[in-house]
Amino acid sequence: MNNDIYAEWIVKRKTPGYAPLIKIGAIFLVIIGLLASALVWFGVVFLLVAVGVTYVAFQMTKVEFEYIFVTNELAIDKILNQQRRKKVKNIQMDRVEIVAPFNGHELDSYKNNPKFKTVDFSSGEENNKKYGIVYTDEKGSNIFIIEPNEKLLKAMKTSSPRKVIV
Repeated sequence: MNNDIYAEWIVKRKTPGYAPLIKIGAIFLVIIGLLASALVWFGVVFLLVAVGVTYVAFQMTKVEFEYIFVTNELAIDKILNQQRRKKVKNIQMDRVEIVAPFNGHELDSYKNNPKFKTVDFSSGEENNKKYGIVYTDEKGSNIFIIEPNEKLLKAMKTSSPRKVIV
C-alpha cells in the first residue's frame, strides 16, 4: 500500500507593468538588427544578439510557479512562458522551522532578522493569501513566500503537523 502524501498547485505570477515596454524595446532591437545586417557585416551578429535578447524577454515576462508536495518534500518549479520548466527549490520538511501566513505574527521574528533572506515564489497579487516557509540549509536561512491552496496546506500539515500553522 502506498502511503505517499501528494498535492500540486500552479500559481501564475502577475505580469509586471513594465513588461510591454520590455517587449517593445526587444522588438525594436530586432528591427535595428535587421537594418544593420543589411548595411554592415557585423549587423548579423547584432541581429543574432537582438533575437536572443527578445527570446529571453518574452520568456521572462510570463512566469508561473508550480508547487508539488510529495510526502516530506515541497518542490518549487518555475515555468517560463508555459514552455520551459526550471527547478527552483526542493524544500525538505525536516529542515523547515515553521510554515505560517506571511502577514501573521508567527513570522515577525524571522522577517525582522537580517540573517533570513526572503525569496518570493508567489503571484505578486496583494489580495492573495501568502504563506511563509522558514527554511535553513547549508546555503543559509530563507523565508520562501508561496501561495498554496487548501489541498497543499493540508498535505503539508499532515506531513508536519507541528510546523504548519493554517
